Amino acid sequence: MSKLSLDKGRIIQKLKTREALLSKANELLKQGTEINVELVAREANISKATAYRYFSGADALKREASLQLKAKTNDDLFTDLNDNDLPGRIERLIEYHFKLFTENENEFRLFLSSVIGESVIHKNSQLRAGRRVALIREALKPLQISLSPAVFDNMVNALSVFFGIESVTVLKDVCKLSNEAVLQTWKWSVNRIVFFKD
Repeated sequence: MSKLSLDKGRIIQKLKTREALLSKANELLKQGTEINVELVAREANISKATAYRYFSGADALKREASLQLKAKTNDDLFTDLNDNDLPGRIERLIEYHFKLFTENENEFRLFLSSVIGESVIHKNSQLRAGRRVALIREALKPLQISLSPAVFDNMVNALSVFFGIESVTVLKDVCKLSNEAVLQTWKWSVNRIVFFKD
């Protein structure tokens, strides 16, 4: 087995572990339970040491858990679309992320700020979930057969630059774009990368 596939396996496992912690945290929060990393780890059957690699404390865990409640999974987002409908899947991907970030912009900006701050202090922590990567891979599913794994991965990585609050902050704060202009920039960029057209 190649190192690349081993790395991918580890990434997928890390995402599953993080999602399991967040899912359990959400479940406990909905029950009105005051959560901390130790409690959530115990309830999720994950070691305390592993949980602390993902979340430095209760505040970080609560912050991301509250945002996760607003996020969708692969199944939720693409369930009504044909696996071969690439234009439809790309349009759904863009619309979903645009709505998610513009309707919850302040929360996501605060989340980004805290994650950047924590990354300076806790250099080895797994501070980001990487949900966008899974959604992008699912959206691009129709291309997996026709593209080499390396080209497919490059396309996923390139699109991941756009579908995050980082992109929104750069385009609004640095480029001084309106929300509508951000959306048009995303559409133009994604069309260039995926369909090679304006």
